Formats: sequence, C-alpha cells, structure tokens
Amino acid sequence: MASVSALIDRGIARLQGSIMVRQGVLVFAATMVLNLGGFAFHAVASRRIGVDAYGILYALISTSTILAVPANLAAPVIARFAAEFVVLHDDRHIRRLVLDIVRFFGFLGLLYLVASVFVMRPAGSFLHAPVWAAPLVALIGATMLLSLVLRAIAQGTQDFAGFARSCVADGVAKVVGVVLFTMVGLALFGGVLGFFCGAVGGAVAMGMTLFAHYRNVEDCTIRYDWRRIAVSGIGSAAITLAGALIGSADVILVKHFFDADQAGVYSAASLAGKVLLYFVGFVPTVLLPQATERHVRGERTRYALAMCVGILFAISVVGLIAVKFFGIVLLHALVGHAFDGAEPLLLPYSIAMMFLALSSVLGSYGIATHRIAFAAPLLIGVVGTLSAVVYAHSSLEQVVHVVAAGNAITAVAVAVGLIWQSLSGRRSVRAPAP
Repeated sequence: MASVSALIDRGIARLQGSIMVRQGVLVFAATMVLNLGGFAFHAVASRRIGVDAYGILYALISTSTILAVPANLAAPVIARFAAEFVVLHDDRHIRRLVLDIVRFFGFLGLLYLVASVFVMRPAGSFLHAPVWAAPLVALIGATMLLSLVLRAIAQGTQDFAGFARSCVADGVAKVVGVVLFTMVGLALFGGVLGFFCGAVGGAVAMGMTLFAHYRNVEDCTIRYDWRRIAVSGIGSAAITLAGALIGSADVILVKHFFDADQAGVYSAASLAGKVLLYFVGFVPTVLLPQATERHVRGERTRYALAMCVGILFAISVVGLIAVKFFGIVLLHALVGHAFDGAEPLLLPYSIAMMFLALSSVLGSYGIATHRIAFAAPLLIGVVGTLSAVVYAHSSLEQVVHVVAAGNAITAVAVAVGLIWQSLSGRRSVRAPAP
C-alpha cells in the first residue's frame, strides 16, 4: 500500500508540475513583454531627456512604486482568498471580492491625490524635482493600486490569460506613450506621462477581463475573517516592503545623498540590475495559487516549492554569467553610452536582486501555507539594509555592496524562519496529549 501511495503521489506531483510549467511559461512570456516594455521605456526616456532629467524621472517612478505598496501588500492576501474561492467553486464571492477591493483602493487613490496637493513643495525640494510632479506621481500611484489588486484576482483564480493581457497592455502602452510625448518635446513631463499610460493600460485591460467574467454572476456579501487577513497580511507586508523598499528606496536615498550625475548613474545600474529580478518575477506569481490550492486540499506543497526554487536558481545562474561578461552591452542597449560608469555596479546589484527574488518566493510559499515566521527576519533585514545605506554611502560601489550583502543575509534568515516553523509544527503534532 505504501508503494502504491508513493506512486500516486509522484503521479499527482508530475501532473501538477506539468500544469505549473504551462502556467509558468504563459506568465513568463507576459511578464517579459511587460519588462521589455519597461526597459524600452527607459531606453527611450534616458536618451531623449538626458542624464540629469532621467535621474529625476527614475526617482519619480520609484516614488510611484512606493505609493503602490498597499496594493503589493494586499495582493498576496487577495490572491490567496481568490484561490480558496476557486477550490470551493464560488464565483459569487469572487465577484464581491472584486467590487470591495475596487472601492477600497479607489478611495485610497483619491486620498493620494488630495494629499499630493499639500506636499507638492516639500516633495519637490526633497527630490530636486518640479512641484507639478507630486500630483502626477500620486495619480500614477492611484492607477497602479487598481491595476495590481485586480491582477491579484486573476492570479488567485489562475486566470493567467487575463493576467497576461494586463501585463502586455501595460508594457506596450508605456512605450507608445513615452515615444509620443517626448517626440513633441515634453521631456521630463513626457516621460512621466508615458509611464502613466502604462499604468492605465494595465488597469483597463484587467478591469475589462474581470467585468466580462463576473458581470452576470449573482451578487452576495462577504463576512471577512479579519484575523486570518491580519495573519496573512503580516507576511504580505514583509514581502511588499522588501520588494518596494529594497528595489526603490535605495534609488531615492542615492538621489538625496549624491549629485545629479551620480544619481543618474546609480539609476541606470538599478534599471539594468533589475533585469535578473524581472526574469524570475513570474515564479512567486505561479507558486502562490498553486501552493494555496494544494494546502487547502491537504496535499503536499513541498514539490511546488522545490520546483520554483530550482527554476529561480537556474535562471539566476545563467543571468549572472550573462551580466558578468555582457553587462556593458546590456547597459548600452538600455540607456546608451552616457551611463558607462554604472558598469561596475551591475554584477553586485544583480546578485542583490537574485536574493531579493529568493526571499519573495519563500515568503509567497509561507503565505500560501500559513507559515509567517519569515516575516520578522525579512522586515529586520530590510530595515537593516536601508539603515546601513544611510550610514555607509561614501561611494556608489559601497552602496551597492551594502544592498547585496543585506539581501543575501535576509534571504538566509527567511529560509531559517520557515524551516524553524515547519519543524516546530511537526513536533507539536507528534507530541502526545497531556
């Protein structure tokens, strides 16, 4: 019986692995279009508006990314609940979930716009940017909120075709926008408007897909289990802060501490170094709903985790080798020859992004399986890394090495936290009742 059970388990694992591979290929292709669109956007903008203005543009985009943190925080939780509703074949609750999150994040976006009016001057002074940038960045952040939370619904329901359409629309729209607006001489303003076009394209495409799926579904109400949401939210918050702050706050800090030319160079290094992160960004997107579905059904989840970590490391090794030998080619393709000073920063920044991706994959697995012991070490690692940048920024090389070391230590701490919680859970189950 044991051998038959093992054979069945292996057969199920292979079938599920095949499904994950197909989904992974679709999400990978879509996110590559999104990422290539992002790189094309930066390639056009950096060449047309110059080094100094590009440094401002990148800082503004990084700020809008931070404004989207609440959506990134909620996305894994939303995806997890949507995945549970799929297991129960409950389209009514999915429809209500869509409506509730649109109302909540729409209101939050409105608050962004109102607040931006009052912080225009201090924000412009801090970033050395025009005062008009704050309201426009707030509008971009509000649009990104809706786009990201709606994609989380598609992720949780494993509607990766709709997810892909949203990513493609985002990537294509921002390239078309930046080309058109900078062509008519809008410079920095045109770059910001072009990025806004991408956010709008992704949100509209995802909204149309969800509307087509659930417009005829009967409405209902949801009694949210806020305790479960809070528990999942802790892990989600840790992942979100790690991704948004480590991937964007370092750029803002460099913009503050260094002159415009060096800030532009670091922005180029950050852009090129994130190529590796974008190549493996699809892994947690596929892992979370798959692991959630198996966990809800009482099936083993370790096969999904092992497959995803293996894929991440395989892609990362190839990517790091490519950056080592062809980093300058990548830099020229993205931003031209004016940013050659970023070349020594590419490899350590890419290593930092690899460890950030590993932390994200492990964190997504923790959320899916209700293991959140990773949250504390992840948050401590983020705060420690950024604090180290604040106190150790004598050169751009020092900053990027601090970021790489901090991300590596954080990834190890996250893995240890998950292993500890898993072993503790097994011991509590095996312990005899008093």
